[in-house]
Amino acid sequence: MDNYVEHALTKTKIVATVGPACDSYEGLQRLVTAGVDLFRLNFAHAQHDVLSRVVADVRRIAEELDRPVAFLADLSGPKIRLGELPEDGLEVGKDQRYTFVRQRTADSPPEHLDSTYPGLVDDLDVDDRVLLADGTVVMRVVETDADSATCIVEQPGLLRSRQGINLPNVKLSLPSLTDKDLEDLAWALENEIGFIGLSFVRDPEDIRDLRRRIDASGATHRPSIVAKIEKPEAVERLDDILAETDVVMVARGDLGVEVDIARVPAIQKRIIRKCNELRIPVITATQMLDSMQHSELPTRAEASDVANAVLDGSDAVMLSGETAIGKHPNRTVAMMSRIIHETEPLVVSRKELPLGFDRQKNTATEMTRSVTLGAIHAAERLGARLLAVTTRSGTTAAAVSELRSPIPVLALTDDPRTAQRLCVCWGVRPVVTDACTGSPHEIHDFIVRWGKAHGSVEAGDLIVIVATTDWSRPGKNVMLVEEVPNGTTT
Repeated sequence: MDNYVEHALTKTKIVATVGPACDSYEGLQRLVTAGVDLFRLNFAHAQHDVLSRVVADVRRIAEELDRPVAFLADLSGPKIRLGELPEDGLEVGKDQRYTFVRQRTADSPPEHLDSTYPGLVDDLDVDDRVLLADGTVVMRVVETDADSATCIVEQPGLLRSRQGINLPNVKLSLPSLTDKDLEDLAWALENEIGFIGLSFVRDPEDIRDLRRRIDASGATHRPSIVAKIEKPEAVERLDDILAETDVVMVARGDLGVEVDIARVPAIQKRIIRKCNELRIPVITATQMLDSMQHSELPTRAEASDVANAVLDGSDAVMLSGETAIGKHPNRTVAMMSRIIHETEPLVVSRKELPLGFDRQKNTATEMTRSVTLGAIHAAERLGARLLAVTTRSGTTAAAVSELRSPIPVLALTDDPRTAQRLCVCWGVRPVVTDACTGSPHEIHDFIVRWGKAHGSVEAGDLIVIVATTDWSRPGKNVMLVEEVPNGTTT
């Protein structure tokens, strides 16, 4: 059996991509037990019927384990792919010429290529670079006309059918949401998925458009939007995008193709720092433990990559092919959890309480800020085992998350949607319970029962509680320090 660190002990959240390697009930259960907080549903490679079963299974597992687990519906976005090529691929040599056309026909010459985006030939200009097969093949446009764009190969390699095409700094006419994305979005809203991933974000209007469509759908569930930063345009307009989105993903796969790969580490650190400053949860993704798709152990560089993402300030780190199609999905999650566990003691606590989860709408009151800061200070000085926060919208719990305190945070809420949102916040363990609306004494009793049942506290431990005397009013006005008693509470 794989060894893993108990999930409650790690504060950086783990995102795992669902795929054939882990999508059975038993496989999903093993991943949740090993530490997965959020499952990524990749619409580029999965059908709705399969995803419906996965969602039902995970929700049942989460209920059985008494552990909130969220979902990220990752919309495919306007990904451009090559058309059909010979079964054994097409080897392109340096300085050879190939021409992109709107659509190949049966009698098209072998040097003609097409794509899933017929308008590609309209958007390409002379000297534009065309990157194929994850950037391993590079062409440059040397000539265009009304129906074609001729390129010369600058970096040779093998091309295969349906491989991705990246166009750094090319302004595409494609909308941010395709017809397929809209169908997938409707499914996600119907199934009350907590997070919607928007791929290939170029400017803040892309996020506003998605939000308008969610609002116009009539769905009572309002998911959080995850802006995937993977285009140079998004990096250039980062501040504007951060003003609109709920969550950010540093999507290093396409980002590393679209921009000079040497810039990616610095861009990653800049994005994470900006998100931390603005209290926007941030996920670092792509190839974190990539070699574990085939190997039982990661490389030293991969282990350092995960650790550095934690030290940079990531709220969550994500696995893609490692869990979706890899040979060792459970072992990979266990390894990521171990690396996080070893790294988190080095995370430096911050001293100023940010405004909250949604800095535009749900800002923390000054009373809440004062009470919460006092509670964190007391918990750290006294060596408390738990800091419990009652929260309706998630504002207070998310703000506490940003302080990166070494004290584990228990967020008590009566709203399952709030619990889902907090699944991506560093250091916060959400629990859905009506006890949060009761008196401080009732809240204390619930925390003691829950903590003992989950092995989080034992007799003699101190717990610090942030609560309110009036659940119907915003803000927190109670800080309580209690010792866990022997026996059971009533």
